Amino acid sequence: MASRVHPSPTILLPDLPLKTLVGIDLITFTSTSNFHGIKDLPSGWHFLYSGTTESLSLRSGAWFYIGDISAAGTEQSDSALVRAQPPNPGAEIYIWKWSAETESLATLRGDSDADRQEAMRYKANLSSIWQRGGLFRYRSRVSAPWRANQRGSEQAGVAEAEEDSEAEEQGRKDWRQLTSRISPQMLSRVVGDPNYDVDGHPRWMVTSASSASRDADHIPGLDTPTVGPDGVPGAMGQQERDFGFLPIDLKRTWREGAIGRERTDAAQDRSWALGDLISRYSSRILGETAIDEREGESQVLGEIQFTFIMVMTMMNYSCLQQWKRLVELVLTSRQAILDREHFISAFLRLLLQQLKRCDDVEGGVFEIDGDDGGAFLRELLVKFRRSVDFMLEDGARSTVKVELAKIERWVKEEFDWDLKPADFVKRGMLQLEDGEQVEMDVSDNDEDEETGEYAPVIVEEGGGTL
Repeated sequence: MASRVHPSPTILLPDLPLKTLVGIDLITFTSTSNFHGIKDLPSGWHFLYSGTTESLSLRSGAWFYIGDISAAGTEQSDSALVRAQPPNPGAEIYIWKWSAETESLATLRGDSDADRQEAMRYKANLSSIWQRGGLFRYRSRVSAPWRANQRGSEQAGVAEAEEDSEAEEQGRKDWRQLTSRISPQMLSRVVGDPNYDVDGHPRWMVTSASSASRDADHIPGLDTPTVGPDGVPGAMGQQERDFGFLPIDLKRTWREGAIGRERTDAAQDRSWALGDLISRYSSRILGETAIDEREGESQVLGEIQFTFIMVMTMMNYSCLQQWKRLVELVLTSRQAILDREHFISAFLRLLLQQLKRCDDVEGGVFEIDGDDGGAFLRELLVKFRRSVDFMLEDGARSTVKVELAKIERWVKEEFDWDLKPADFVKRGMLQLEDGEQVEMDVSDNDEDEETGEYAPVIVEEGGGTL
């Protein structure tokens, strides 16, 4: 009697053209004639995307979850240990069929009899596809020993196999850390409601052209991109939904009605703006007036994770801008170092993990926006380092100091960034060779000195009769 195949979580990609760009999480490859899908998907979030070419083409993809989606985004610890996959977790089969009309992957929908019958046919043929080797085994990263085996070289020895296994385990751990705060609620807020396949599996669609309204170039006379019924751009249908990012205005970080010193302090220390943002997206405890801010903090961290991965995979410009806004908001919140120690520590752990993977994209994340090798982030980290020194006394125990020290060591080793540069004169008299003395000052010191655009402005309130 023939042995029966018990499939692990699998995604089938029928009718995929040859040499189509396919990406799953943080690895990419081009399809071959014998490629029909990906098997052995581990539990947790995944992002699958495609493009007609490796470079100059629109990319479209979708988030989906393997396992119990109610647990997504609820993990409070960022240790992200790799959870063991059950031997036979069940036949969780996804089918995304290539659409020649939209040049993207579309789900088979449960409200169509034809799609339901087609899904049953693909599932019935899964065993033969599996046995023919038509399914790519999921990998979180591609190590050197694995590449050597794929090229048909001599079989890797024990040491190489162990190296490959360790690299794969570390890659899965990294991915869990990069997606630990993403939740269905956060995805629905940012990209809109999901669409569902024949088995009721939700997926949240994103394209490389998706954008928040504030980041889009609005050209009069040109319509915004449209999407079809499956959320895929290019087909006839409703207009593409703008990203619903967290509202951040870094030029107005004080409460309504703040004046004088309060307003100046809130402009320099954005802790109030961060706290207000967290509170607005937190839930109230039933029967109490208190607010459970863990939900709001997870929304912020989850969006930082989402935007970073969309930059890595989709090269999405709007996500890059929002990621930079979120990072700047957190790193310029001085009082939060004390008041939100747990949140700031979690953010620093996440930031370090993202920095370790920022070179996975061609040219590096910092070069996408012409950021001059990460000058934007380097300056923020230097200022944050000063804020930590100012807020925490020498010898004070703080997880923020511990996590910042890890970042400081890593960026020094990898980027040669010094987050604690030597003291230098910001303003003084310079004597020229002919004896003339000229007053000089540092041009980017306006914020600390409250000069330039940071200078206080005296305004006259409109007169009126009382």
